[in-house]
Amino acid sequence: MRATLSTVVVVVLFPFLLASQNPASEPVVPASTYLGRYHEVMKLGSAIGQVADVDHLVLNRDAGQLSLEHGRLYLIGPIAGRSVGAVFQGQGRFTFTPALAVEQAELQRFAGSPALNDVFSEAILLFADSTAAQLRALTFRPAVAPGDVADHIHDILNSLEEDKEGSLRSDIIGPLLNGEDTGFFFARLERASGGPVLFEINPDDIEAVQLFRPVPHRQWGSNWAVVAQFPPQQPRPGTGGSHSLRHRLSVPSYRMNIRLTPTSGADLDFAATATLALKAEEPIGPWLLFALHPKLEVDSARWGTGEHALVFKAKDGGDVWVRGVRRLQTGDSLTLTLFYHGDHGSLIDRYGDWFFINPSAAWYPINGQGRNFATFDLTYASPNWYPLASVGERTDSTVTGKVLATRWVTQRPTPFATFNLGLFENYHTQLPGAPPLDVLISEGAHRALAREFLSQGVMIPQQKNMKENVAADVANSLKLFTHLFGECFYPHFYVAEIPYTEGVSFPGMIDLSWVTFQTTTLDGFQEAFRAHEVAHQWWGNGVHPGSYRDAWLSEGLAEFSALWYLQSARKRNDEYFKFLDKYKADIKIDKDETGPIWIGQRTASAKVPLGYQIMIYEKGAWVFQMLRILMLDLRTMQEDRFIQTMRDYYEQYRGKPTSTEDFQRVVEEHVGIPMDWFFDEWVKGTAIPTYHVAWTSQAGDGGKYAVRFRVTQEHVPADFRMPVLVSVDLGGNRIAHFRVDVRGDQKEYTSPLLPGEPKALTFNDLNGVLADVKMERW
Repeated sequence: MRATLSTVVVVVLFPFLLASQNPASEPVVPASTYLGRYHEVMKLGSAIGQVADVDHLVLNRDAGQLSLEHGRLYLIGPIAGRSVGAVFQGQGRFTFTPALAVEQAELQRFAGSPALNDVFSEAILLFADSTAAQLRALTFRPAVAPGDVADHIHDILNSLEEDKEGSLRSDIIGPLLNGEDTGFFFARLERASGGPVLFEINPDDIEAVQLFRPVPHRQWGSNWAVVAQFPPQQPRPGTGGSHSLRHRLSVPSYRMNIRLTPTSGADLDFAATATLALKAEEPIGPWLLFALHPKLEVDSARWGTGEHALVFKAKDGGDVWVRGVRRLQTGDSLTLTLFYHGDHGSLIDRYGDWFFINPSAAWYPINGQGRNFATFDLTYASPNWYPLASVGERTDSTVTGKVLATRWVTQRPTPFATFNLGLFENYHTQLPGAPPLDVLISEGAHRALAREFLSQGVMIPQQKNMKENVAADVANSLKLFTHLFGECFYPHFYVAEIPYTEGVSFPGMIDLSWVTFQTTTLDGFQEAFRAHEVAHQWWGNGVHPGSYRDAWLSEGLAEFSALWYLQSARKRNDEYFKFLDKYKADIKIDKDETGPIWIGQRTASAKVPLGYQIMIYEKGAWVFQMLRILMLDLRTMQEDRFIQTMRDYYEQYRGKPTSTEDFQRVVEEHVGIPMDWFFDEWVKGTAIPTYHVAWTSQAGDGGKYAVRFRVTQEHVPADFRMPVLVSVDLGGNRIAHFRVDVRGDQKEYTSPLLPGEPKALTFNDLNGVLADVKMERW
């Protein structure tokens, strides 16, 4: 089935094919060993023996079209008797039009146009689709390829290898390992102007259609970065929902034994046994893909039958390939156990008697061919002098000699699991109306860190009673968010101090930076920082973002919730609006370089490394602020409608992944009108309006007045619209509120009749719109 492909037109004169190499032969036989197939791939540059003259061969691939107008095409391969690639040299043309407006805008930023129509001189093709069969129409003859052809193949494979023996991008090696006709298509195009690009149809991704640009590896950790990506016109099985990976394999549960052994240098060695329940959602394999921290080494693997499992992990590579005894069919279930370890410092960072696992580290095998959503049964054997906290509920704890054995079990599926340990003081507390907290704090260690910073000229003040202050903010924000959003999943929380400046939130477990245990700053940052991680118990752990495009529904909403808590805790608006003003300044500086919220982590780049923080966290918070004001009842100035919207969103999607479209539907239920214009402007767009406003009052009958406005907007598209809150001072402690629906190029607006003469006026009151306002004379 090749649902991702459009019709292909081939115009040739002599449909004859040499029997020595058949581009359309049987599918590649699954590899018996990983390295054997890998080495075959890496030697493709030297496996060129046939050439054909090409005259107008057209390859249509979804939103891309490669026209090989005039030139020569050299077959690459074979692998297991089948061609898996080709090199074209001559004159060609590549056209590419993204299916989504937001991706057209990204292409505009890269190429100066929302679509590509470029001439190219060379195309290197790799494929596991119908391309081999299409080449049957060409007449091939034996030939020795020019030296630059082999060199160019070698160069492109090296750019995908990441300089690690055996480490090759999974989308390249996967189809060749499994002998699958997956619909995979890859083209590296040398354009006549503008530099090279990669065009790819990657059926392992839900957004299978992808265009890449080259970037310096030393700056960005990769040789290629995404320019545009989107779903194919004809979705493949397993692509329902809003996740990033096509859902071909489920891992519904993990059962793990983790051993943390002290070394002579007071570090901790790590070793683990992970038993995974697997279920095939569609035919897959026999090679299965998992992710594991690059510094962890796999010792062995076996199936639930006790049979040895062939496994490969490149040194310092993050992919783990496991070969099954056969290809799995839909509904097949089995178990896999992996044994692996890491020497001290390979996975667990240490500062004194503090230990910390990076939250992004794959310390257990993560599904690489579907969604990550599982229950965890975790048993730890650790030094008994180090308190340990983990996700899940602790169901058992025993001490044997110097070893503490604890078992933790999650009661519901989660995409995250972690643990933390160190020489902590355990501060147990429970405030009225809040769940119990165990705060794990290492005051001696964070004082040592403060002294270290002081030696470098950075002073971090140390206040008293900080564990009580931190616990109070955690407990009070839990109470507020329960009131605003609904009951949290988790009845008990661990709050652990970590030797870094970040915070991380897992189900029922919150890691907070040592800095927040030093002091509570006057500007409210530390209170908001603590509340942000607490908010993730609702947004991130309770309701899961469906894909990278929906990350703002976790981080942006947590950031907004944190500001809401700060506003409530301080009982004033000053700090709330100061943070929003700062965020606005950040957004305006980098908006043209980062792209919109909806492209997720792609907002960050070597040019704007903080792009993700600015757009997803800060602009994401602004979107919720605008919705909050947009739903405000202007008669009572109550925000019940916004609160009910958030409660309904949480209730409907608690324990589930959710998309931007899902959230939009909930908003529309409460606003009562279509809201696509709002999400297109603020989530999928980058424009920030500047309003030029002039006004005058006009007397009417019965002592009433109206306000006439002359409003123009700039720096936005011609059809940009936004309701703007206006507050009018009528004197005598009377304030009138109404909205002006600023639209496109409309300039004149008139307010409703007001019961008094306006004395003063605030346009865009309560920072209801992420905008600049310039007041002018009438």
